[in-house]
Amino acid sequence: MKESEMQFKDKTLPLITLILILIQSFQVSAIVALEESPLDIIKNRNKTVEEIIGDKDEIKGETKERLKDVINSFMDFNEFSRLALGKYWKERTEQEKKDFANVFQKLIRNSSVKKLEIYQADSVVYEEPEINGSKAKVTTIAYKKRKEFEITYKMHKVDNEWKTYDMEIDGVSTARNYRDSFYKQIAKTSYKEMYDKLVKRLESDK
Repeated sequence: MKESEMQFKDKTLPLITLILILIQSFQVSAIVALEESPLDIIKNRNKTVEEIIGDKDEIKGETKERLKDVINSFMDFNEFSRLALGKYWKERTEQEKKDFANVFQKLIRNSSVKKLEIYQADSVVYEEPEINGSKAKVTTIAYKKRKEFEITYKMHKVDNEWKTYDMEIDGVSTARNYRDSFYKQIAKTSYKEMYDKLVKRLESDK
């Protein structure tokens, strides 16, 4: 190989490396820029929900299913299920975990559209989110006819997306509420009987 060719390669290799680094940096920056912040996720969800509901007292059919999708679009149901089942989660087989999470998710989706007044506020105040690494809290205060609803969304990152794994309504954890109920039922009977009751409740919701 000629000396001039070697010099050319010595000069171009660092340049190529620099270009590749810049391309990778640009791609990472673009991904970060596209990520919705926890606050934006909640705001955008609420805006879409308000547009769907309007001033309706009841939602039916396809609109109801769409509303369920929007309300629960950023839920991490697997983590929510794990928290709700608490110590009994570890005792379950992988199939039992999947079955429980599937039924629990459907029940949550159904219950999310039963109290529309929560989403029909006269005004909503969004507090500054608390973000600590891969976890965040977003608190909203909704006002409706002299009533006040405070909801805190507990979120974490899953595959670079912010997902909600629990909600505190007026300071009370939703996951803990379910956990207390499940613990009582399991203590009285068994996990299987508790699960069977959930399945029956789901069937009655149809």
